[in-house]
This record gives sequence, C-alpha cells and structure tokens, in this order.
Amino acid sequence: MPQYETLTGCQKWWCRNLHKVPRRPRRRTHLPRYRPLLLNFKAEAVALQTGAAHIEHSPLSSNNVVFFSDAKSVLQALDTARDKELNDLSSALTSLCRAHTVVLQWVPSHCNILGNEAADTLAKEGTMKDQNDRSTTFKEAKTIIKAKQHKKWLQQHPHYNKNDAFHLLTRSEQVLIFRLRTGHNRMNHHLFTKFRIGQSDQCPCQTGSMTTEHLLQTCPLYDGLRSQIWAEATTVQGKLYGSLDDLQRTATLARRTGVSI
Repeated sequence: MPQYETLTGCQKWWCRNLHKVPRRPRRRTHLPRYRPLLLNFKAEAVALQTGAAHIEHSPLSSNNVVFFSDAKSVLQALDTARDKELNDLSSALTSLCRAHTVVLQWVPSHCNILGNEAADTLAKEGTMKDQNDRSTTFKEAKTIIKAKQHKKWLQQHPHYNKNDAFHLLTRSEQVLIFRLRTGHNRMNHHLFTKFRIGQSDQCPCQTGSMTTEHLLQTCPLYDGLRSQIWAEATTVQGKLYGSLDDLQRTATLARRTGVSI
C-alpha cells in the first residue's frame, strides 16, 4: 500500500488551481526615520570628549589645557566617577593627562561671559547641521519621553502648583477637592452629560448648570453660606488651587451645602 493520504475532490481542485488564486499583496510598513535624540547631558559630555581628542592629536596644543564648561552636572558626575555613561569621556581625559596638565573649570551660563556666549551660539548653529549618528540609549529615551509627557501634562493642567496644599488636607477634604477640580463628581452636570442620569444638568435653583463653578460662585441657594465662609470675593481658581486655608474653606462649603459631591 502506498503511504500517502487520499485527496478529496476539493483538495484536488485546490492543487490544480493554486497558481490561479490571487495572492494577497504583501503589506510594507515604512517606519519614519528620526534623528537620534540626545540629552543635553550626553551632548555636553560628547563635546568635552571631542575637544580632548582634538587637543591630544593636535601638534599646536599647549602643555597646559583648561576646559571651560557650563555643564555643571557633567563635571559633578566626573568627580563622583559613578556614571557609566561617562566612561568614554573619562578615558579621553585620562589619555590627555599623560602629556598635558588638564583643568576642568565650571563657568555659569547666561551671565554674559563672552567666550561662553560665543560657544552657545555656535552650538545652536551646529544643531541645524547634519550630525554624526549616535545611538540613543534606553535610559536617555526614557528620560526624554518622561520630560515630554511632563511638559504636555503641565500644558493640560495650567493651574498645577508643585507647592499645592492639597496634600496637607485630610483624606475626606482631598476627596471633595479632587472631585470639584476634575468635574468627575455626583453633581447633575456630570451625571447627566456623561451618563444621562437624571432629567437635566440643571441645578435645583434653575439658574444654570450644576457645575463646580456654579456651586462655588453663583448659585443663589448658597449666597449666604458663601458670604459667611469668604468675607471677600475669591475666584474659583483661588478656591480650588489656593492656599491650605482656601482649600479647607472650599471643602467646608461643599459639606455644609449638603450637595452630593
């Protein structure tokens, strides 16, 4: 008996007509080519490394060499000798020290030091020219992405204050302030517009939508209560992002109104 499988009629047709079946076109994915991203720290280190190599191989170099740099973080990292990313720079400086007396001198940036200002101008011009390809490390990419996301977040939250008194509030006060700030709360506007819960987004006073600003600033039902808590006119920004006292007053108002926040 021959050792093979018997083909069905459908399989025979498929074998005979395989060359006639149109093949699905192969999709080609073209990824955009980006220039490597470098941190300012890495760029300053590469600049010093390049300068050291240039001096070492130059027949016109002096026995005494002074590097003036405003990259304080790089100089400090060299002093501690803990940053592995500076191995190439350390090696270049060590090699240069064999035949030269080398001094690394920090100078403050943007203080009208003529030589430093000229160097900054040349550096900016250099960024517009083609650069040698240098790979971006995972650590650098992570730092760059984090910085860009942080910048984007700050643009989306213009009222953010790193000295925010929010963290000094009690847990219950934090919950109230957070819900009032974000608008994600149990007031009519959010429940109706987001989940279609209730008849409308109107406040029981029927003078406007029941939002954070309406509750804190204009609702006639709580005019007297607001005047007791704030003797002077206070903006909604001050009530939500002001001092610890401002935030505590806002939390007090939210509790005393009886409104479900």
